[in-house]
Amino acid sequence: MHAKYSSTKDMLDDDGDTTISLHSRASTTTRRPGPEHTEHQAPSSVWRPLTLTVLTLCLVLLIGLAALGILFFQFYQLSITQQDSISQKEERLGNLSQQLQSLEAQNRKLAATLQRMAENLCRELYNKTGEHRCSPCPGKWKWRGDKCYQFYKESRSWQGCEYFCIAENSTMLKINTQEVLEFAMPQSYSEFFYSYWTGLSRNSSGKDWLWMDGTHYSSELFDIVIDFTSIRSRDCVTILNGKAFSKDCRELRRCACERTAAAVRPEWLY
Repeated sequence: MHAKYSSTKDMLDDDGDTTISLHSRASTTTRRPGPEHTEHQAPSSVWRPLTLTVLTLCLVLLIGLAALGILFFQFYQLSITQQDSISQKEERLGNLSQQLQSLEAQNRKLAATLQRMAENLCRELYNKTGEHRCSPCPGKWKWRGDKCYQFYKESRSWQGCEYFCIAENSTMLKINTQEVLEFAMPQSYSEFFYSYWTGLSRNSSGKDWLWMDGTHYSSELFDIVIDFTSIRSRDCVTILNGKAFSKDCRELRRCACERTAAAVRPEWLY
């Protein structure tokens, strides 16, 4: 029996050694990392600084974006302020422009009023003396209405008078209103029957009478005396002793010219 117990103890000892041996191996296995554990730890040590670097860059970008946002907001506020200032200046400029236009309109009205007053005063002075330095017509030209007239003593054909008047910066006499008629006809009285050519003519007998500017003659103002017994062409009109006559355009008559009067200058009144 003692032998049996010893045998059993020996078996237990063997099992204990086996157990201890297994435990030792397990411990050794736990303490000594294998190749697989080493592979898992290596990537962790590599990604950690990269992660910190990326986070740092993100932080820098966020700070930069925040700074840009602040600058953009400041520029936006500045642009709004400048636009308001520009709008106010444009509004002021518009008001000044309207005021200037109003002043210019008033100035034109005042100038026109002054011109009418000067012209009326000059006419009174001219009518009293027959001539005055304020007259808007050249020397020896007669002022009537808005025209200047000159009745020359030189005799020419109708076409000759046309050229002569053009050379004097004028045209041949045109009687198209009652005022001109009342002024021109008395100029035609002459003791020696010197008549004056007018700018009235026609292309041939039976055609319409036309002034040099192409307007038609009005029989309501005056009649044209036509000598039907003459065999000559009678296509040009003269005035003599208050009447109008159709004459041969080649005959020599005196020239009557007219031109537009200049503006009366107020300083000429003094």
